[in-house]
Amino acid sequence: MDARQKVQAVLKSEDSAYQIQKLTNVNSSIIIRLRNHTRSVDNLSLGTVEKLERYFDYHVKHENQNMPSSAQLSHFRHRLINLLQELYQLQQAKSEAVDALPDEKAMTAAIEQLFNDVIANKLELEHLETLYSSLLSNHEELTGEAK
Repeated sequence: MDARQKVQAVLKSEDSAYQIQKLTNVNSSIIIRLRNHTRSVDNLSLGTVEKLERYFDYHVKHENQNMPSSAQLSHFRHRLINLLQELYQLQQAKSEAVDALPDEKAMTAAIEQLFNDVIANKLELEHLETLYSSLLSNHEELTGEAK
């Protein structure tokens, strides 16, 4: 499936423009204009296309693959993906630096493997989400904050 097809699948999904914006940082007005055909996919920046592709890969595509369906778990999963992606990009930059330590490339590969293993494993993802929810609840009880 190419980038255009992935973006089209995101646009055809039942997810609201606001929900897509919340998880991708792509402005909801762009999503709405794309859905109303007042803006073309051809005019999107590469960064926007990449964000929507990632949204497809880790949200839309998995809706039909026996992945947990709770909205909270879906949101957690997407946040986890974004954080792992950022960690990987930072580590990759370190490993490409001129003065990189010998283990930087190994660390980059380990992060990439962790990313692939965690995201592909339904049970691991559910376990992490349960742990995350529990810690979040404990924090809220201690501080008196609400989500």
